[in-house]
Amino acid sequence: MRRLPAIGFALLALATVGAFFLIQSLKTAPPLLWAPLFHIPADFNPVNGRICTSSKGVPINYRETKLTLAIKHADSVGVYIVSASDAGGAPKATISTGTPMPGDPGTANQAIIKKDSRVFTWNGRLADGSLATRGTYFFRVVLSREDRSITLSEYPIRIITQPQHPRILGVRLLGTAAGGGGATASTATTTTTSTAAVTTTTGGGSPTGTQTVALPGPPVLAPVKGTVSSRVKITFSPLAYRHVTIRIYRTDVTGRPQFATSLRVRRLKQNWVIWNGKIGKQPAPAGTYLVTIRAQDPACNPESWPIVLPPAPGTTQGAGVTVRYLSVTPPLTPTVSGSRASVAVDTPNAAYVWRLRRSGTKKILAHGSGPAGRSEIHVRMPRRTAGLYTLTVRAGTQQATVPLVASQAGPVAARARVLVVLPMLTWIGNTPVDDSGDGLPDTLRAGDAVSLDRPLVDGPPAGLGDSATLLNYLSSRHLKYQLTTDVALAQGRGPSLVDRWGVLFPGGEDFLPESLQSTLSGFVKAGGRVAIFGTGVLRGVTRISGFPSDPRASAPLLSAADPFGAQRGPITPTNGELITDLTDALDLFSGTFAFSGFGQYQPIHPPSGATISAAGIADGSPAIIGFHYGTGTAIEVGLPGFAATLAHDIDSQELFANTWHVLAKER
Repeated sequence: MRRLPAIGFALLALATVGAFFLIQSLKTAPPLLWAPLFHIPADFNPVNGRICTSSKGVPINYRETKLTLAIKHADSVGVYIVSASDAGGAPKATISTGTPMPGDPGTANQAIIKKDSRVFTWNGRLADGSLATRGTYFFRVVLSREDRSITLSEYPIRIITQPQHPRILGVRLLGTAAGGGGATASTATTTTTSTAAVTTTTGGGSPTGTQTVALPGPPVLAPVKGTVSSRVKITFSPLAYRHVTIRIYRTDVTGRPQFATSLRVRRLKQNWVIWNGKIGKQPAPAGTYLVTIRAQDPACNPESWPIVLPPAPGTTQGAGVTVRYLSVTPPLTPTVSGSRASVAVDTPNAAYVWRLRRSGTKKILAHGSGPAGRSEIHVRMPRRTAGLYTLTVRAGTQQATVPLVASQAGPVAARARVLVVLPMLTWIGNTPVDDSGDGLPDTLRAGDAVSLDRPLVDGPPAGLGDSATLLNYLSSRHLKYQLTTDVALAQGRGPSLVDRWGVLFPGGEDFLPESLQSTLSGFVKAGGRVAIFGTGVLRGVTRISGFPSDPRASAPLLSAADPFGAQRGPITPTNGELITDLTDALDLFSGTFAFSGFGQYQPIHPPSGATISAAGIADGSPAIIGFHYGTGTAIEVGLPGFAATLAHDIDSQELFANTWHVLAKER
């Protein structure tokens, strides 16, 4: 009995040694299947797959996949498709139930494989004829004589039936090197502020207060020549794509987005690239840019994001980049004459100089300079007079011009019965700045909500010249007026409608603050007078919120009529015809004969039943109207460039004089 444990131990040892040599024998035995055991292509689209050429020039059909197979011993081979989620389960599709194949007992070589191999093709159809759903599958090979089933799980098949659009996930500013510029950011949406140091100003006194605000927006680049430049990191969806190209378009241009540059992704396992803000070797022009992506999916289908250009607003959030070398943000409200207007300036790469002029004139009233970076300049407005001024800032080759509005102080201002309202909401709201970071300029004209604490870009705002001409004409005739902006009037800042007899909009007032719309309507109904010059005005209504720390305007709502019930048609050619008197129940056209030199006009239709004066080129198409509204009077002039004709056209001067008499209750 004592020998039994020893015998058992000996048998166990022999079994262990035998198993060891058996395993080693199996490891070194020739395989049942010869290479190549992979299939081409590994990913395919049975619906929309294309024929693409490989890097070696071989055409590949991506509507199906092919398995090339050779075996060691002659056998009857079955080939099936199984789902990766149930690799041991029943086949989903049958490619072959028993294909006779010769064997090769020797070592594998390409010559034998070419002669004795077989190709098995799967077109993506299941056993019932339907298309396989998107997912991963395996080939299963069954050898009848060997009674073996081998699942090729190391070589998965992926079916792609739906587009897997790549996407730009975000654009992040990496920071600036010495001498560079731009806002810093740690996420795709940066935060810029108007925080600034006070620079040298003309004269003494304390600057007026300006709120420091934080505005969300895209990363801002200010690239410079040479190798040192601010950069952004562009991140895209980490999917299995190939031939990935990042394409950058400028979007603040007329018409379709303008291609700027492209960046090829060399390392496909890396889902990001760097852009230094340059096109070729030159810094990109200042503007708004959209980052897009093009690629081929694993089934060789071309895909892009966004799918169409220009994209719908808000669909490309986080894919915007702004290139800006000079930023000048004016105040929204008037500065009292003799006080200082605070203007935020950002010049990342260069120091700047500034000049103050009365708008429409060349004489420099004040000047100064400041360092590179963010700062504020505090400009003293001329004393004892209301007026529209322009501040021009130059930094290197960059220049920006913004309007500064001065209201009058003292007894003279109190006696001014006509209030002139400048369209600051329209000027600021229509400057093409990307607020949301989607790579598209946000403007009221495009129907967007916008931030009002934003720089003016692309030169002076449209309509500034007409407003300046009209105001300078008032001054040349020594007509007394008070001056404000629509934003200030809506927010109860500065001059108000109290003790005013008339309100004059000199032009360009496309959008009106919601609160001001009802205020103006009530003012005229109660006996006030209003005159409106320009085309397409007062139809868009927006709500201002966050004033003054973070002022924003909501997306405008367009109405069929202005606050006084008048409706305007499209800008129409005059075809050489004169604007003449049609009817004059209000005695508005006394002393005038005809208005010549106008190539276009805007038909204006007063409220039904109103007593009117009207001038136009035909009955029913008046370009100038005057009508009663409540107990007050409204006068509207739809002639583009009317203010410019005041310098030389007697009939325009007579019409304006008659309008002023109505506003000032001089008749």
